[in-house]
Amino acid sequence: MSSLTAEARALGWSLLLACAGCSLSKNEPARARPAGSLDSRAAQAAQSVADLPRTTAPEGSTPTASAGAPFVASAAAPLVDGAPATASADPINPAAHTEDADAPRVYAKSRFVWIRPEPDGSKEWIGYLWTGGSVKLRHKKAVYGPGCMEWYAVEPRGFVCVDGMHATLDANDATYRALLPYAPNLSSPWPHLYAESLGLDREPLELHSPPAFPAMALGVHEPHPHLPRRSTVAYSRELTFDSRPYLLSADFTWIPKASVKPYPEITFHGVKLGSQAKLPLAFFRSKDRPVYARNDAGEFVSGDGTFPRLGFVELSGESALSGKDRYFRTRDGQRWLKQSDAAMPTPAVATPWGAAVGEPDTSGKAPKGRATWLEISVGQGTLIAYEGTTPVFATLIAPGRGGGGLPGEDLIPHALTPLGTFPISGKFATATMEAPGEFIHSDVPWTQNFSGPYAVHAAYWHDDWGTLKSGGCVNVSPIDGRTLFEFTEPALPPGWHGVRWLPWLGPSTLVVVHK
Repeated sequence: MSSLTAEARALGWSLLLACAGCSLSKNEPARARPAGSLDSRAAQAAQSVADLPRTTAPEGSTPTASAGAPFVASAAAPLVDGAPATASADPINPAAHTEDADAPRVYAKSRFVWIRPEPDGSKEWIGYLWTGGSVKLRHKKAVYGPGCMEWYAVEPRGFVCVDGMHATLDANDATYRALLPYAPNLSSPWPHLYAESLGLDREPLELHSPPAFPAMALGVHEPHPHLPRRSTVAYSRELTFDSRPYLLSADFTWIPKASVKPYPEITFHGVKLGSQAKLPLAFFRSKDRPVYARNDAGEFVSGDGTFPRLGFVELSGESALSGKDRYFRTRDGQRWLKQSDAAMPTPAVATPWGAAVGEPDTSGKAPKGRATWLEISVGQGTLIAYEGTTPVFATLIAPGRGGGGLPGEDLIPHALTPLGTFPISGKFATATMEAPGEFIHSDVPWTQNFSGPYAVHAAYWHDDWGTLKSGGCVNVSPIDGRTLFEFTEPALPPGWHGVRWLPWLGPSTLVVVHK
């Protein structure tokens, strides 16, 4: 795995992520970038960054965050009790976060603006803010503490060092205002637009004189001047300058568009159980699958139509064996499907604490609060989310291409997903992942650590759900990633970009992974 920052070593708490052998790249806040550096050399460019055109989404696709639009439901988008989803409505947890725009706030001008439990830079971080983010203050008065002249208490807990370079109290700070329009839009499943690197070397772009940003702190930029093939890029805007198109990456550097291949938008998502569908049900992986009918002799023959790839159908519960194949009847009529053609999310018999699934919980052992947990079947490629004893959401996933691995096995070299029961230990709205010596996935959305370096996270670089695909993490679609991120505990406080689970502050969603 790649080396950790000094802070991560000191904490003894790794943000490493083993997806495709990846680790989370975590930059420490750093000194301001000096004049003459990459981000300030074109400071005399005539065009203002405020006038940059917005990149539009592909024709016919759902509008994305980077197109400047909120998440708008299409015919393929999830619903909330029959109504289209919006930026503030989630298939499981429709509660919206609201902000008091007039309240005093601290504004982040860099990645990883750390939130400490006390006004002391030596204390372990409990969360962080992100470039363009802001959080409400709990107190207007600063306090002094080790490592910073001015610490401010923020909602709902913790302290931020306001040093003017990485964080400011001035909503009109020139650097903050310049970066704000291009910050990740967390009201959308797609905080950015995305592309695959064709072998990208970031150029000395002062030769082409693109528009410039004000001088920025080092913590704004990823330390990756070269993005090898198979690496991925997150970006927010496209600009043509001197007849050459450029993309503004998520870490505020300009990259030639010719050096990348944009990804299509991934729109697959699971279903809310209850209002959208009921168990049992089946999803269809890899390709369209044939419909079967049963004739008067009880034989299974080709029926009319197909079941679409990544579609789902509810089942009646009736099945029949014919030769070596088992067939299941759909709930809506006389159609049948072959078991080997489908992934069937099957709920557990009992919760992790021993209560019967589907029954009122009389165990007296349920965790406090909502008692949320995720059940992941590596072999089936499915995930079911539960609140207490009730299944509330089901979808397809892409676990490790090596299958499931038991404790003590060497997981990373064989791309295994760890089996067992784990609490979610940290949640990050976006996180860059690095496979040492290989490729980099930039600004991966909706990342939730559950076992050391392993996480449930969105994957914007493939659309192959229900199959063994990843390097060990549990890949989900961007829409499902945001759905699960909003559903699980601990909740990400409004304005925060990352949060670390602290047991004394409340429960954590359990992740149960089995074969």
